[in-house]
Amino acid sequence: TAVSLLGISFVYATTGTLYLTQVAQRLPHVGGQLHTLAQTGVVLTLVGFAFKTAAVPFHFWVPDTYVGAPLPVAAYLSVVGKAVGFSGLILVTVVAFPSYAGVWGPALAALAALTMTVGNVAALRQQTTRAYSAVRLLAWSSVGQAGYLLVPLAAAGYSKDAERAIGSTVAYALMYAAVNLGAFAVAALVGRGRALNRISDYRGLYAANPLAALLLAFFLLCLAGLPPGVIGLFAKVTVFSAAVDAGLGWLAVVMAVNVVIGLFYYLQWAALLFRAPEGEPVRHRVPAPLTAALAVTGVLGVALSGAPQLVLRFAAAGLF
Repeated sequence: TAVSLLGISFVYATTGTLYLTQVAQRLPHVGGQLHTLAQTGVVLTLVGFAFKTAAVPFHFWVPDTYVGAPLPVAAYLSVVGKAVGFSGLILVTVVAFPSYAGVWGPALAALAALTMTVGNVAALRQQTTRAYSAVRLLAWSSVGQAGYLLVPLAAAGYSKDAERAIGSTVAYALMYAAVNLGAFAVAALVGRGRALNRISDYRGLYAANPLAALLLAFFLLCLAGLPPGVIGLFAKVTVFSAAVDAGLGWLAVVMAVNVVIGLFYYLQWAALLFRAPEGEPVRHRVPAPLTAALAVTGVLGVALSGAPQLVLRFAAAGLF
């Protein structure tokens, strides 16, 4: 918050306004020593939002926070907190700072590559032992997904059609919100019987709760971008297309490599759900709030997989 406010105060000092459209009009005309102050303000403002979105190297708070917080709070941070951060990032880059696209475009591209790589490699490392927390794996997955969300924002700095690029981010965010909330709901269910909520605790979940296991497998396939999670595949193709259209071929290659890395740990976790349980399967009583969360996210994920084009239309209509 302090970093964000310092950056905003510098922008205000050089432009004399806090209205985003007026900032966009006045920033190109700032000269002299104020130009350096304006550049510093733009950078600090972006850094503040990078913390909010858990972009590497400003991500260090995410794993321990998700593991230490109650699961509903962790789910809230992973979806609502990230949505707020990306909404702010969209507004300040595309609306307020278009004249600095040559600065924030390459910066966001580098952040996207770094974020998705660190997030996916760290999540992959969680699979080296079954003693790792499932919530920590979801936390690192969330960091990796933030990298994908940054790709269209970076593309907006290079593209003449910024609206289309931003629409890709919103479409991906809608998919991520639904399936990630669903994955956290299943984690909350398993955590009621297994306090440590380790990856090994999910072995044989299908024998204890077939519906929860099928839903978690579906959510993981969506995050991986594999059928029947068509909405996840659609979202990733949309983001990939935005990078290619903006001429960011190298970033598209980095994204493709990270998608392959993600496939490994998502599929490994999904396969564990259907293995024979070790000992007697633990039956999980599903309280009404969790039942509602699983039902809503499951129906939404299946519906969007049946008509994925609705997501992009909604994103375009809602923003522009």
